[in-house]
Amino acid sequence: MMMHRRLLSTTVAKCNKVVMSGIQPTGVPHLGNYFGFVENWLRLQKTEPADTQLFLCVVDWHAITTGPLPAVELRDNVRKMVAGLVAAGVDCKRTVLFRQSAVPEHAELTWLLGCLETTARLQRMPQYKDKSLQYKKGDVPVGLLTYPILQAADVLIYRGTHVPVGDDQTQHMHIVTDLADHFNKQYKCEFFPKPLKMASALARVKSLRDPTKKMSKSDPDARSRIELSDTVQTVREKCKKALTDTESVVTFEMDRRPAVGNLVLLYAAVAGLSPDQVVKEMSSVTTGEFKLRLAECISQRFEPIRQRYEELLASPDTINAILEDGAAKARPIAKSNMDEIKRIAGFS
Repeated sequence: MMMHRRLLSTTVAKCNKVVMSGIQPTGVPHLGNYFGFVENWLRLQKTEPADTQLFLCVVDWHAITTGPLPAVELRDNVRKMVAGLVAAGVDCKRTVLFRQSAVPEHAELTWLLGCLETTARLQRMPQYKDKSLQYKKGDVPVGLLTYPILQAADVLIYRGTHVPVGDDQTQHMHIVTDLADHFNKQYKCEFFPKPLKMASALARVKSLRDPTKKMSKSDPDARSRIELSDTVQTVREKCKKALTDTESVVTFEMDRRPAVGNLVLLYAAVAGLSPDQVVKEMSSVTTGEFKLRLAECISQRFEPIRQRYEELLASPDTINAILEDGAAKARPIAKSNMDEIKRIAGFS
């Protein structure tokens, strides 16, 4: 009877609001990372009530889903991403910032959830379809197929209630919520809440060299992106070489002038203006002069972040301490939840 009462109390207990998200350790964050994710996270730190738990995970397991990386490169990428996040304003007193692999319960829950999912559904995921094309038939890494299961585990191991994601992650969110529901129905409990997508107005920063593509670290052309570590001179050079067109006036016409429109959107994101306000402000300058104004605007806002980033990068002990402290906060919660999950599922 005591066991029965304990089961009911633990599986139907209401969860406080738990916001969980992850970011790939791709090295130095660029402006696409900042405006597409970091800025929104900083907003959550300020606006969410004090009793809302915020978990931000540097997902190094996810980093090898398309194949392993050299150990030195993976460690370096994690270090640079953490330095960039903290320099940009992630507050480790408000946010539990940690490295995914430091909490083994993520991988443990992935196995159990994977046994509740089907390969047919995973093979229909757009990301899997796109990335699997680069491999010969039969040579696709298993990690690429099971990537959404690991994403679900990242959220559910903390009994996450809210996940801030963009529209491109909608199908992955369906898998997270479906697995939570599947587990609860399979084991006749209410342990996992059904996580909600936290939509936000994210700025979609495009490549400086190709406005049809998003700004990305995977682009081999370093001029396509502006990184938080770029000096004032580097920012200026990249902006000067940013793609425009043959017209000299600054307008915002994404269909007809996507390259110039892309730079207008970037300026708007950096300066906190609307595209129309940017066009009005730049009505008397040429596109060449506009690019120099853009560089100045970027440097003015991000130079303090760059300096803080360099300070953190020069202090590996500080970065290690941040990650160790985050893991020390995340691990007990994940372990407690995993212990209960295993008990519910019959493994203890």
